[in-house]
Amino acid sequence: MTDRATAPHPLSERTTHTVPRNPLPALHIRPDHGWLNDPNGMVHHGGRWHVFFQHNPQRPVHERIAWGHVSSADLVGWDPHPVAFAPEPGGPDRAGCWSGVFLPWLDRPAMAYSGVVDDTHASTVVVREALDDDLDTWTPPYVVATTPPDVTQMRDPFCFERAGRRFALLGARVGHATPAVLLFSCDDPRDWRYEGVWLTGENPVAATLPESDFWECPQLVELGGRSVLVLSLQLEGRLSTVGLLVGDLTDAASGDGLPRFEPAAAGLLDEGPSCYAPQVALDPDGPWLHGWVLDVGRPDAPAPAVSGCLTLPRRLHLVGDAVVSRVDDRLRAYVGGQPSTPVTGAQLAAGVDLPLVARVTGAGTDPTTTLTLRGAERDVEIHVGATGFEVWVDADVVEVYRETLPPVTVRQPGTAGWRLRATGASGLGASACVSDATITEVVPPTPAAPAATPGAAGAARGR
Repeated sequence: MTDRATAPHPLSERTTHTVPRNPLPALHIRPDHGWLNDPNGMVHHGGRWHVFFQHNPQRPVHERIAWGHVSSADLVGWDPHPVAFAPEPGGPDRAGCWSGVFLPWLDRPAMAYSGVVDDTHASTVVVREALDDDLDTWTPPYVVATTPPDVTQMRDPFCFERAGRRFALLGARVGHATPAVLLFSCDDPRDWRYEGVWLTGENPVAATLPESDFWECPQLVELGGRSVLVLSLQLEGRLSTVGLLVGDLTDAASGDGLPRFEPAAAGLLDEGPSCYAPQVALDPDGPWLHGWVLDVGRPDAPAPAVSGCLTLPRRLHLVGDAVVSRVDDRLRAYVGGQPSTPVTGAQLAAGVDLPLVARVTGAGTDPTTTLTLRGAERDVEIHVGATGFEVWVDADVVEVYRETLPPVTVRQPGTAGWRLRATGASGLGASACVSDATITEVVPPTPAAPAATPGAAGAARGR
């Protein structure tokens, strides 16, 4: 999780705090008011999917970060819970409860996250344990790991098991400007041991990622027999993009019992400008992902105001050395049951105005097929080629999913409606570059009422 005060994301240069807020996303997880950034603590527990997130319930700005909380029975409708926990006065997270993950190794559900105590943002890893099965009440935080002396900064734990042992990765910067991932052993989940720098940007494969001086929110996921390390890239205090390294996890020949990661290929998890700090968790269907859809802070906005949402729930697949995503089948089935309207290639070539909440499906028939989305700020061109695609529109957020390429996430605050056009540069002509296209005007789930407990996070939708 990044200090947003010193690290404006790329949209900050193109959007001001005076941009009017049009209708808010209705399919995406978001609070009813306040600030949201990174997804945290994702877990399938007691038959429900729980998603926590970085949250300021008071104002739509990044300060005094607590953890918001929603849950779902189906990954379609999300029910709000009270704010899970907030900075503990005098505690190791008194300046902010920053990003972290579900900790599965204690007798009761727990969360491990970065706690900060002042505006230097030096962090420790702290743990809270749940006091109820709904994950609504938590113990005070206690420290399980501190920043090693040879590390400039670290944050954002991720926990995993290997060969019967327990480990955690943390994002870091070492030296003046070298991004890194640190390895801790967690054989005692209440007392982690620092094992050293696990990987740095000086690795020849990692060096082919976009330039970065800090790797945040490391996530390790197994896909198609390979290991994929997901990294959120920061450079000079600015959020960049989400990179990934595909490789192999091996056990050390030295006999120290520590896993090694050997990257073989590098790529991007999302090729748009608006996805950052994703989290991956396992549920009965496999890896499940949400990312933060970047938005601007709104310190001068009248209450109630909101900033930030999460991506739609995604499933990950390995295609060669590329990680591609698709929206979870439950949400696709929910939308698939609603009436749709066919749209011709000629109509798409001329351009069509999309409903406020919609799904567009189709297939490119030309290797050069390109979709152009026009929002409030600028046109966004997305190459789809001769493959299938899905475009999900939800107020000012668009997510484009492609069969063999990473998705593209775009948010343009102030957009009250998107226009979609398809073009192709080969001999087929613009009107023949897309086939089998349909537009579905989506009726979102009925929003649930905010939780009754004061300080409830709320959610955009639910049952």
